[in-house]
Amino acid sequence: MTTPVHPLEEMRDKIMERGLMLFDNINRVPIYEKPYASPFIVLCLNHQGWLRTIYDLQPREFHQHDLAVIPPGHVMQAQESSDDYLVSLLVISPQFLQNLEQKYASTFDHVEFHSRSAFHLNSAQYKGMLGYFRILHAISEVNHPEREELLANQMEIGAKLLETYLQENGMITMPKRTPNQQLLHRFQNAVVTHFHESREVKFYADLLCLSPKYFGSIVKEETGIPASEWITRYVIVQAKSLLRHSRNLNIQQISFQLGFPDPAAFTRYFKANTGMSPREYRAQQ
Repeated sequence: MTTPVHPLEEMRDKIMERGLMLFDNINRVPIYEKPYASPFIVLCLNHQGWLRTIYDLQPREFHQHDLAVIPPGHVMQAQESSDDYLVSLLVISPQFLQNLEQKYASTFDHVEFHSRSAFHLNSAQYKGMLGYFRILHAISEVNHPEREELLANQMEIGAKLLETYLQENGMITMPKRTPNQQLLHRFQNAVVTHFHESREVKFYADLLCLSPKYFGSIVKEETGIPASEWITRYVIVQAKSLLRHSRNLNIQQISFQLGFPDPAAFTRYFKANTGMSPREYRAQQ
């Protein structure tokens, strides 16, 4: 039996080509045994009904007029949805967003969509976000010499709109991220992109052009945990997800997929951080 392919994976080339796509009024969410880590930024606007999911190994529910922002690399698995479930997905390529920021640096502020597993919109906020989805989709579909510039302006507006809604709902209190918060955001994105290559704090400090000591102090101040632990937690989430859901992969294949030089190194790392070996963890699932 052929393993079904996630719709975003099927459309990967098209999304990369267009930079942005809207999947509108989806009434059936594919329920797969295997979770999916999207390489894209995905904004999910729920119109009606409910969805139960597992997000980074934690249960989450998504209800009418909820909005979720899923950054690249985070693991999502749909579990169950109501018969009347209806959602729209705005999918943005991170590379496309970076290109816009570089190309229109003089007028385009750095865009960061605040990520939350889900938060509720009131009626006015829901209508505002729905209108934003429609406008962005319309611009993305036109063949116009100023298409990219128009999209850059609209995405900046969308990020500020989302930030405003979060402030109105009491979920953030600062009108703008501090430099340290922006640095933390860049660090988190770097871990998602490079955790296969390195799990060392110095590697990420070098990427961000900071000394490891100063870099570590900022991460600890902003999150309350050391940078090394933040990296470890992310790696362990990915490892547990593969062990639990990718039964077709053996321990050696998983260790290589996670960037470990051999299964023994992966086993030592996993056991040191969970108290059990990968095989023992898998046997309990």
